Amino acid sequence: MKKVSTLTILSLCATLPLVAQGINFLDQPEWKEVLTVAAKQNKLIFMDCYTTWCGPCKQLAEKVFPLPEVGNYFNDNFINVKYDMEKGEGKELNQHYKPYIIGYPTMLLIDKDGKVVQQIAGYKEPDALIAAITAGVEGKGFYVLKAKYEAGERDVDFLIDYIAALNAAFLKKEIEAVVIDYMESIPLDSLLTPKNWGIVYEQIKDPYSPQFEHLLRNMSRHVYKPYVNAYQLERQLSRAFDRAIDEITDLQKDRQENILPLKNDPDKIARLRTLIGITDIRRAEAQRAALKLHELKVEGKWSEVLDCMDYYLPIGVLSTSSTNKTIQYLAAKATDEATLRRCLAIMEPIQLAAEQQRGLLNYHNTLAALYRALGDKANAEKSQAIYDEHIERERERFRAFIQE
Repeated sequence: MKKVSTLTILSLCATLPLVAQGINFLDQPEWKEVLTVAAKQNKLIFMDCYTTWCGPCKQLAEKVFPLPEVGNYFNDNFINVKYDMEKGEGKELNQHYKPYIIGYPTMLLIDKDGKVVQQIAGYKEPDALIAAITAGVEGKGFYVLKAKYEAGERDVDFLIDYIAALNAAFLKKEIEAVVIDYMESIPLDSLLTPKNWGIVYEQIKDPYSPQFEHLLRNMSRHVYKPYVNAYQLERQLSRAFDRAIDEITDLQKDRQENILPLKNDPDKIARLRTLIGITDIRRAEAQRAALKLHELKVEGKWSEVLDCMDYYLPIGVLSTSSTNKTIQYLAAKATDEATLRRCLAIMEPIQLAAEQQRGLLNYHNTLAALYRALGDKANAEKSQAIYDEHIERERERFRAFIQE
């Protein structure tokens, strides 16, 4: 039987009526013939770049591409092709378009000369996918806008389109760089105008920046405006404080897993404490407690650390994670028996509650460290064995998950 060429199939697709049943893809067609038909029909090419192991690729294929409204748009306007990037001609196209494929799935809009005019990455809902492709058709594709940005274009309406294109391409770091550059170029008072706010608010997350402080000091004037999501904003600011505090207070270990002395950065601590005091944001008391405990640990005031914990734990200010981190540090650095036994009295009930409520065994390594420091070899070995067994089970679960 004579083989029907890709060119013939594409020509037939252009003349036959299509039933609304999702995107009609050609699977692994000969690329040269696709370009030939694109030139003949004066159409752009929509290319789905996928792999068989990619979960989001499968979601697109099962949930988005088969939708009638998606099919109507793509079948009417484009030549639709898909390639497994690890098979046949897909391997060659993967190398050719490598600068445009940052991961899978990637979807490219390509002209008749093989030039990419739009790049989209990651799973996209139907409306978002159509909007991103439409932007490419209308001359607002990523590469057109990137060229304008590099030429110095900074108009706010342009930036809105450019950030949308970056977001569609899943270029998160580039979005952050663009927004920070813009924020630093405009007066602080203009940050909270509606258009600017739509661009910058997600990137106001550095507590040491003037933009962050300006926002805190002016929240009461803007938090009730219709374009400001007060809950989302408070959560964003609170998380920014959490990240900054974690950077200062997190435990550091050497290559032998020995816990190192804590960072001592009084200027940053003073800055964070001042900012937290400007407005009563979510988790403010917990953040103040974390800073206070850190300062006491740096100074080696073990008794005062434990006194603070005795005060904060009953009122629910300290999380079990932060408590565990503090006790781990004391287990490594404190030497007197009274301190270590007070630590044990805190951690044993936390571990018991974790097992009773959720079956978690996360804190047995901390208990093992305390038992060792107290010279209780039997309980230290028992707790360490429970912890190691739990970690190995989690590793097995992860290995099984990625092999599915």
